[in-house]
Amino acid sequence: MAKPARSSLDSPNPAAVGPFWTGPYWYRSQRPLEILVLLAPLIVVYELGLLVILQQRDGVLVTNLAHKYIIDLFSAMGITGFGLALPGLLLVILLLVWQVLSRYPWIIHWGTIGLMWIESLILVIPIIVLAALLHSSVTPLAAGVPLRETVAERMAMGIGAGLYEELIFRWAIIATVHSLLVDGFGMSHRTTVFFAVVISAVAFMLYHPIHGPDGGLLPGLALFYLASGSYFSMVYILRGFGIVAATHALYDVFVVLLASSIAE
Repeated sequence: MAKPARSSLDSPNPAAVGPFWTGPYWYRSQRPLEILVLLAPLIVVYELGLLVILQQRDGVLVTNLAHKYIIDLFSAMGITGFGLALPGLLLVILLLVWQVLSRYPWIIHWGTIGLMWIESLILVIPIIVLAALLHSSVTPLAAGVPLRETVAERMAMGIGAGLYEELIFRWAIIATVHSLLVDGFGMSHRTTVFFAVVISAVAFMLYHPIHGPDGGLLPGLALFYLASGSYFSMVYILRGFGIVAATHALYDVFVVLLASSIAE
């Protein structure tokens, strides 16, 4: 997988730059070890959900499409030995390899982890407002996958969508577009970021169900996915993979809780 797009982590001594908000926390929150610790509970919950919760009546395990796409990609390459755990294992390995290659110290700053959760919760608010404005606050949690029967099933699906949709649409697509346009065509960083955001957002919109039962386009839903995809892309570029994945997962959990409260 391509290297993440250039970010503020590229500073040679990130822990010692600037005041608190634009200095130590800003950089620590983008280090791979802190990202791994932040996302570890979400990865574990989703993996347990695959084993215990996410089953159809015939016993067939169901995943969100982003998770399935990763499995299908590796299956096409002949890598099938890890089953449904492959995407989670891939994510952990990517972060560990990044940590080793970056030569950051193997010291977890727990205060940073706590602040990352708080920041992710705050960054959920604009998506909630956007969904409310577009009347899309109870959107499906994964493209092409019907809402599950129980709250636990829907929450597991939402957490998985937050993790693996961000892995595909932000980390993989933005990093790949950035590498192609900068290294292949010599475009400027600013121009490349613009195109990367647009491509990622459009792909994110097309991935989700934006048509009604009659096949007609639902403009409000399409606009929501396009706008939220753009928002997540900017969060990724400015704040890194950990924050955007946690923000996405927390939003999906909010959607589940809101939908369940409305249904009662």
